[in-house]
Amino acid sequence: MKPKSRPSSSLDAAINDLVCPICESKAVDTFQHSDSFEYGSGDAAVTLRVVIPVRHCNSCDFEFVDHEGEQLQHEAVCRHLKVLTPAEVLGIRERYGMTRAAFAKATGLGEATLGRWETGALIQNRANDLYLRLIRWPFAMKILQRLSARTARPARELGGSDRSFLRLVVNESVLQAQKNFRLHSEGF
Repeated sequence: MKPKSRPSSSLDAAINDLVCPICESKAVDTFQHSDSFEYGSGDAAVTLRVVIPVRHCNSCDFEFVDHEGEQLQHEAVCRHLKVLTPAEVLGIRERYGMTRAAFAKATGLGEATLGRWETGALIQNRANDLYLRLIRWPFAMKILQRLSARTARPARELGGSDRSFLRLVVNESVLQAQKNFRLHSEGF
């Protein structure tokens, strides 16, 4: 990769603590590079373009792209798919000051799945993306929290007066009734 513009000062490297992965030198500059890459396969493949920072080691002349460039490429894919970026997904949860566990409990989303979306390990599908966009509205989150609190109550046994879901208590008589159950073919 050849620089598209001259490298920035070595001050960038000092501020960001950039280190060359080859020679471990801290004499690393950064230049911006217009990158094109393929996303998808077959007829659905598209070429995406993004400007990424490329690191250049002044000691060994090695050029590399680090996590910042990879993150920008990932965000370009998210924009192409018209879904929220990992930073935007994280921002929704942080807006409410919730831990992943609390957010997962309120929304019904999996805690591990949220972590994957927030770190960019996985891109959410369109349905979950729409759900996340809806959750950005405080009134939607309040409704979810109320619903979550209601469904957190334990189910009642048969015979209660509450309007929640019923659960069958399995005991010896229920098990015996299951063993004795037979369909009759009369009339069919």
